[in-house]
Amino acid sequence: MRLIKKLLALCFLGFGVPFSMLVFLEIMNPKAAPKDKEGAVAALIIFTIPSTIIGSWLSWSLIQQSRQEQALLVASKQQRLQSLFLELIEQNAGRITVLQLAKNADISTQSAKKYLDEKALELSADFEVNENGNISYRFPL
Repeated sequence: MRLIKKLLALCFLGFGVPFSMLVFLEIMNPKAAPKDKEGAVAALIIFTIPSTIIGSWLSWSLIQQSRQEQALLVASKQQRLQSLFLELIEQNAGRITVLQLAKNADISTQSAKKYLDEKALELSADFEVNENGNISYRFPL
């Protein structure tokens, strides 16, 4: 369906925009006969403007659809990360490290640290540093 919409938008805009310009130039041409100008105005109103409007509307709807899909994808990733975070917290008696989250969620350590820092503030977590200097987040259960 998306491919059909793209092709239709391309066809409508490909017809509407160039011919609108040509018709507009004909209307503005001082050497054109009044009858030719009337025909150009009719062609503009009947063919080129509607085609351009339909092509623009199809393009706009494709952009909106893409934005909605992107938002759903981001929300889905966030929901998956939240679920995984809660599962790891439950399995490890409230303790989690950046490396554990990054590994299990398949995200970068920077993203995992940022996420855990945000959750630590939100849920009032404590921090523990082991002898190697690694930070563990301890969330209340």
